[in-house]
Amino acid sequence: MHVTFGLFLDARQGPSPTDFFNSPLVGRVGFLSLLETYLGLSAPEASFTKRVAVYSGLLRAHDNGAYFYSESLQADSIGTAASLLAWRDEWRLGGWDGSAKSTHPARVKELSAIETAAAGKLPPGEAERLQLVVQALRDSGPGPIKSVHLVDPPEDFPLLWRQVLDLLPAVEVRLPEPQGTGHLRAVQEQALAVLAGHPAGKLGALPDGSVLLVHALAATTAAHWLSAHNSYEPGDRLVLAEDAGDGLDVSLSATGGVNCGFEHPSQLRPALQALPLALELCWTPLDINRLLDFLTHPVGPFSRRARSTLARAVSQQPGIGGEAWTSAKAKLATGEDAQEVADEIAFWLESERWTRNNGVPVDALIARVDRLKEAMRRRLTGESADVANFLAAHRQCAAVHDALTELASQGLATVLPRQIEQLVAHATPAGATNPAAVSHVGCMRSASTPAACIEAADEVVWWMPSTPALPSPLPWSQSEVESLTQLGVQLRDPARELVSLAAQWLRPLLAARKRFVLVCPPPGAEVHPIRLLLKKLLPAIESTAIDLDSAIGSTFIASTAAALAPQPLPTPPRLVQLPQPVQLSDSAQSFTTLNELFNDPALFVLKRVAGLEPTSVLTVEEDNRLLGILAHRVFEKLFEHAAALTWSNPDAVAWFRAEADTLLQTEGAVLLMQGAGVSQQHFRKVCEGAICSLLDHLRSAGATQVQTEVAFSGTLGAVPLVGKIDLLVTLDDKRTVALDMKWRSDNYYAGLLRSGEHLQLALYSSLVEQKNGAAPAALGYFILESGALYITAADLFPKAQVRRPPEGVTVATLLDQARATWNWRKQQLDDGVIDVVPVDPPEDFKGPDGTLPVKGPNSRFDGDHLVLLGGWEQ
Repeated sequence: MHVTFGLFLDARQGPSPTDFFNSPLVGRVGFLSLLETYLGLSAPEASFTKRVAVYSGLLRAHDNGAYFYSESLQADSIGTAASLLAWRDEWRLGGWDGSAKSTHPARVKELSAIETAAAGKLPPGEAERLQLVVQALRDSGPGPIKSVHLVDPPEDFPLLWRQVLDLLPAVEVRLPEPQGTGHLRAVQEQALAVLAGHPAGKLGALPDGSVLLVHALAATTAAHWLSAHNSYEPGDRLVLAEDAGDGLDVSLSATGGVNCGFEHPSQLRPALQALPLALELCWTPLDINRLLDFLTHPVGPFSRRARSTLARAVSQQPGIGGEAWTSAKAKLATGEDAQEVADEIAFWLESERWTRNNGVPVDALIARVDRLKEAMRRRLTGESADVANFLAAHRQCAAVHDALTELASQGLATVLPRQIEQLVAHATPAGATNPAAVSHVGCMRSASTPAACIEAADEVVWWMPSTPALPSPLPWSQSEVESLTQLGVQLRDPARELVSLAAQWLRPLLAARKRFVLVCPPPGAEVHPIRLLLKKLLPAIESTAIDLDSAIGSTFIASTAAALAPQPLPTPPRLVQLPQPVQLSDSAQSFTTLNELFNDPALFVLKRVAGLEPTSVLTVEEDNRLLGILAHRVFEKLFEHAAALTWSNPDAVAWFRAEADTLLQTEGAVLLMQGAGVSQQHFRKVCEGAICSLLDHLRSAGATQVQTEVAFSGTLGAVPLVGKIDLLVTLDDKRTVALDMKWRSDNYYAGLLRSGEHLQLALYSSLVEQKNGAAPAALGYFILESGALYITAADLFPKAQVRRPPEGVTVATLLDQARATWNWRKQQLDDGVIDVVPVDPPEDFKGPDGTLPVKGPNSRFDGDHLVLLGGWEQ
């Protein structure tokens, strides 16, 4: 076996023209795994999360309150343990045996004491595994390995890796060399000379175009060019994309190219989001947004159908245990898996919760993680793409489970939110890749790091290099470094790392045989050192750079884009003429549907005839709509008590305060969330004031009964009509008053009465009269925030504010206008004519005499539909 070994070759992607059987190209992870396999040392690898948990226990066990890490451990045990474990692992790789002298600095001595206790307890890391490999190589030899080709200098490797290399046969260093010819070769040699510290020799313009800069204002423009360039000039081409390779693949695929297979590991893959979402349900107050995320997420611990059903209930009534929630559970109780679903709902959603300050019992957390781990395990039998995602999620759950089990064995009783977040983060250090991000037949060769560009290619394209990640300084003091050196520890040298990094940046340039292309990021990004080097060697390179935006239409990039003539945005038509009548359904109309038909028939047709609805996105928002709904529910519950009208105001307020918590938990939990305290207190204050104000009005009027949400049905001429009245008040003389409740906007609703535009109340009056034989004696609005009552008649509610309609405007005249407007709009639809009414319509949109004024649509609520009619500004 002939091994090619480099520090960063684990990131190599390929495909490679020089791949041969038994000649692997590997980095540190790959080579260590290979050595362990052939030396019989393979074993399940302990997760970093488990190691952090063990190390945190060791730190706590030896903490006397005066160690250098004591205060940090108290404030952030997991974070402190992770940082100190990283120190310890780096020292071990440098040859530390865990010892310290009495004269050494305190931090070295204190970590040495921990290291003594860690023997046999801390799961092995890279250093311990390498020590076993060294011992096995000494005992049994290198096995099938015949030679090792290093692409990085030996001094760049940690000490333990150098000890391994010393025991392997035919280890040879072959650093990348210039592969170009002609002018490109001269640039490559000059670049190496600069790296070696020699003065830079300036080269003139390259007549063969072997080194090019490509500029574009947008990455997509450059991606289109690269796709076309590869199609029209196929060849041996290597693309290096460090950060945006996945986006480049998307553009290549969209423009007819072939995916290179760039992988972008992310912790935000759906399968990896399931665990943190599930653990968010442990806390009280319950975060309704996270609950909705848990229920609508594509990956969860139980049936997606069940979670979707519950999500709709939560969106309708944000909470757990309300009417919508109970109805959803009843619906789920009829399925084949009813008992299983019921158990899952009880476990995940209806079980005990804990405060963030006190933390969650570790045993309860282990049970949740174990249950989710089992759910992920059951998904490992599907398609290969799904298995790749769920395998990462299963490992994530297993790592957190192992860490929590370790913490429990150390006697830790509870875990705080920050500790949970850190354990999950350590369990998913890189995340998971997109299973669809695979290389396709005929793709360009690719790499995601300059250090992996060790094989020559005719053309190398470096895709948008920008801010490089530089070596971090050593976190230890000079005296600590010196003491570790005395112990034989060879720590990394940041200055040396920077030199090596510069050499790695040259590898893409050195690998080019015929052409090197640097595609620059859009303006505003940091200039990469490789670009500065090219400008130093080739002062004229910017003047010969290709600007893709200004060159559209040239022979160089004509295949990538065609100039389009500007087109004005369409304007909404005045009307739509159809060749046949618009057929209306026989279903009953409500005020809402009539309002749409009267004020914008096009909107009515889209929503009520064509049945077009925007995509439904389940959300829970802390807005006036929610507050109004909750307030309506308060009054529904209040007047369920027959004696409510006899209660004193203090008694009614006491009742509300006793009921409010349950109502909010089941139907308005968004107001119980962190950060919603002001809104919650405002809601409570408004409801208390509204209850007292309404009861005062009702008592002063001699009300004997109040019905809430009263449904009526009837007709408007020949049109079936339905409605639901918020409050129907019966007075002691048997007369009734119909009231609509609104959260706020006193001036607006009082103005509707004063101007005679209260069509909704007029329709309600008609429905009451048709059913009871007598119309309400008055109509009005009760405003919750102000506690004001506006009605159309005097002498009924002594404390109400009377807002009489104009002379000649009565319920009868409003109903006559509504019938005339219906007939006008119905005739239009019968003729296939659909009015498209703009917002704030001019006078020419009004109907015939005797019809209602045309107000136009409400862009706030109907913007999605208005866009279909050409209202692009919406």
